[in-house]
Amino acid sequence: MSDDGGRSAKRPGRPRSASRDDVRAVAMALFEQQGYAATSLAQIARAVGVGRTTLFSYFPAKRDLMWGELDSRTERMRQSLAASTDLPPMEVIVAAILALSHYSAADRAAFTARWRIVDADDELRATVALRRAELSREILDGVHRRAPELDRERVGDVVHALMAIGERATSEWADAAEVSEGLDTYMARRLEPFVVVLRPLLG
Repeated sequence: MSDDGGRSAKRPGRPRSASRDDVRAVAMALFEQQGYAATSLAQIARAVGVGRTTLFSYFPAKRDLMWGELDSRTERMRQSLAASTDLPPMEVIVAAILALSHYSAADRAAFTARWRIVDADDELRATVALRRAELSREILDGVHRRAPELDRERVGDVVHALMAIGERATSEWADAAEVSEGLDTYMARRLEPFVVVLRPLLG
């Protein structure tokens, strides 16, 4: 028997475990409360209750916390490009943009929170602009592989124009007082008149 009256010595508890989604949810709350730039990974780790090593194994850099959704949508866009071998060029472009915009009405609150965090931070806005340019280039490359006879510069102009309209539509959807449809549905309706006008440029 131990000399503590039969009670076993207290052993240190195991470190708390947390999923990537847990960490991201806590980080988003902190970003909303105090701003992205003012929030450190150390603060996030303390708030989650994990060590910095655990946090770094999930998210090596703070900006990685922001892009989980975009990464999954980017993969959806790539799948759309891979599956659109029989579509006309304009439909390839539109399908890719809509794949990037696959958010339901139920997703809007979380999406809008992220959107506002990004909009309030210069570094994040610059990163989004860079990623948007990379996505536009991927779409352009996808169209060019299917229709190499088209003027690449003209296709690029169409892609950039529709991506810009899509960005505006995304902002409108995020900022609306109330929505009853997903972003992709809203996006398709906003793109349609421009698609009609621009389609002759792609033959």
